[in-house]
Amino acid sequence: MTDTKFLDSSVWLSYYFADSKVAKDIIEGDRMILTSSLCLFEIKKRLLRLKKDFKDIITFIKKRSAICIPSILIAEKAAELAVEHDLGSMDSLIYASAVLSDAELVTGDNDFRGLEKVNLL
Repeated sequence: MTDTKFLDSSVWLSYYFADSKVAKDIIEGDRMILTSSLCLFEIKKRLLRLKKDFKDIITFIKKRSAICIPSILIAEKAAELAVEHDLGSMDSLIYASAVLSDAELVTGDNDFRGLEKVNLL
């Protein structure tokens, strides 16, 4: 396994709200970070609902992280993982992206608890 981290939207939001030292250490560190474009959707939606400015964090994520866009291969793997682990569509697409990128998924979302190559904050 590589030292690459695949960050879920919950980690970026923890960083934005300064809720997690672990998130800060990962994001401000020097390791390779991947993020799904689906997480950009989740983050922007959440911040819009909270009536918070989203522009700076979205720009920062795109600069700091390689953005993974779901492909046909990811979609097919996600379907398998959704059935195998009873995951929702968005979660299975994000998890499949991390798995196929050979990266550790870092998340605060309990839906990923117990899954292989997942670091639950």
